[in-house]
Amino acid sequence: MIRFLVVLIGLVIAIPQASAISFDEARHLLARTGFGSPRPAEIDKILPLGYEAAVDQILNGVPGKAATPIPEFKTEPADRRKIKNMDKAARQDYQRRNQADRKEARYWWIREMLETPSPFTERMVLFWHNHFVSEINKVQFGQWALEQNASFRKYAIGDFRKLLIEVSIGPAMMIYLDASKNKKNKPNENFAREIMELFTLGEGQGYTEEDIRESARAYTGWRINFDTAKFEFNLWSHDNTDKTVLGKTGNFDGIDVMEIILEQPRVADFLAEKLWREFVSLQPNPSETKRLAKIIRAHKYNLKPMIKAMFMSPVFRDPDNRGTLIKSPVELTIGTLRLLGQKAPEIRKVWGNQKAMGQNLFDPPDVKGWRGGMAWMTSTTTLRRSQFLKAAFNGVKKFNKKRELTAMEMRKLPFGVANPWPLQAREVAKPGYLKKLMLAIDPVMQRKFTGKQRKVIRNLLLDPAYQVK
Repeated sequence: MIRFLVVLIGLVIAIPQASAISFDEARHLLARTGFGSPRPAEIDKILPLGYEAAVDQILNGVPGKAATPIPEFKTEPADRRKIKNMDKAARQDYQRRNQADRKEARYWWIREMLETPSPFTERMVLFWHNHFVSEINKVQFGQWALEQNASFRKYAIGDFRKLLIEVSIGPAMMIYLDASKNKKNKPNENFAREIMELFTLGEGQGYTEEDIRESARAYTGWRINFDTAKFEFNLWSHDNTDKTVLGKTGNFDGIDVMEIILEQPRVADFLAEKLWREFVSLQPNPSETKRLAKIIRAHKYNLKPMIKAMFMSPVFRDPDNRGTLIKSPVELTIGTLRLLGQKAPEIRKVWGNQKAMGQNLFDPPDVKGWRGGMAWMTSTTTLRRSQFLKAAFNGVKKFNKKRELTAMEMRKLPFGVANPWPLQAREVAKPGYLKKLMLAIDPVMQRKFTGKQRKVIRNLLLDPAYQVK
């Protein structure tokens, strides 16, 4: 019996134990996969898990669809000829309602970010929005912008091949990159160029100008049917002759060309490098990104295994990697409002602050999207970031009174009605907890971080260390 127990104990010891997750590591994981400022309850939820189980929980929690109802739009998409044929009053009314729809699309996405049970989903949607760039004012219709947004959510960590094709034949991208103007007697290279340069291979990587010209011929005949708001292939406008693209020759159409592009090993490298910069580090790590690219290729562009491997990477988990990425305006605003318990902020003001900080949802600066990094920190935007944090703090502070606020007081709140102060309970009050919760690195300023809780929180919000994740 004793010998049996000794053997049994030895077997138990020999079984590999799940890698535990510390508070700091849980915070880092949630900050990078969310909006930079995880809530105490979100950290508590994964602390009992091993590290790998925590990663799995985040990835398995991606639902593929929105948590909040899609808005009802006031206009139906119409082509320019139909709008032009309206009388002046009808045209102005249509344009006014359409402008309101575009604004509502922005407001809806902000609400979705604030309320989502899966912050990682919306971070991936934001990543794809900055990868497959389109601008809502050129797209014109809010419902088409949200249709594209839904594709990003549907394939957030899924099949990149399906995402590429679905986005490419969607009306938002076709209008933005002038794909519907591509005719056999006058090929438009704009769409073909961005497919290779920005979406799949990377600028100057593995293709030639002749490849772009040839693939542009393959995309001829693509149209939008405004009656159905769907992609339509017009055979009479299509160049029905052989093209040579990336070394292959045939009577290719646009989908054929995308399949040829996806056969190139460089596509997986490009995606791995871009996801690495987004979630891990702006510093390249060729050995790690090559390893991750192999996983993408092995799983035929299903991105979930690669994304899991990225978050499991020792480089991602390295404490020296914390606090090395600057929060985008969307991350700063959404993360702060979620942390402070702002359940029903005034969305118009949230959007206005994001725009003033340099990130206007559905309106990136150009086809290359927002550059990120230090580009977020100009003299003007740094001031606006500080002003936002003060206003967000004051909104909660004003609401947290012993009596109910009057209607007039509620209207004066910077971001609307907040929940009662969410950072009061249990161990939150322990010395040092708030600093560990709110900052990825040690504070920069020599302020007091003990004493009255509200003052500590304000000092932490305004410390430069709060700007990074």
